[in-house]
Amino acid sequence: MPKGKARVKKIVERNLRSVVSPEDRLEIIDQLAEEATKVANETPKERVPGLIRGSTKTTYAYQDLCSMFPIVSFTPGETIPLTFQGVKVQAYENVEMHVPECFRSLYERHLREQRSNQKNLRELGIDVSLGAGTL
Repeated sequence: MPKGKARVKKIVERNLRSVVSPEDRLEIIDQLAEEATKVANETPKERVPGLIRGSTKTTYAYQDLCSMFPIVSFTPGETIPLTFQGVKVQAYENVEMHVPECFRSLYERHLREQRSNQKNLRELGIDVSLGAGTL
């Protein structure tokens, strides 16, 4: 039995001991079983991206994102990895991409933050020009 289930079972058993009559205990167990059955029937059996079952989260795949977001085209101005919900796409400078919209949004947010950071540094008197770094 997994650790979490054993912990829950121990809590339920301890609380059932505090109930006075055996009839009350059986009634409580029946109610818990009905609620557990109801939750199990409402939970989809197929793979649902992002669904959390117990302590396990179903991960996203690229195909899931393609079905959830419209496919857009854009040409990034720099080479950068873009990651959304654990799915990674490599963007290459001046190479047109056809990807789910979430990746373009991530790239645009990156550009906005980069411009904002450069502006803040210029206000402090620090000039940061984009380049290859130290050679």
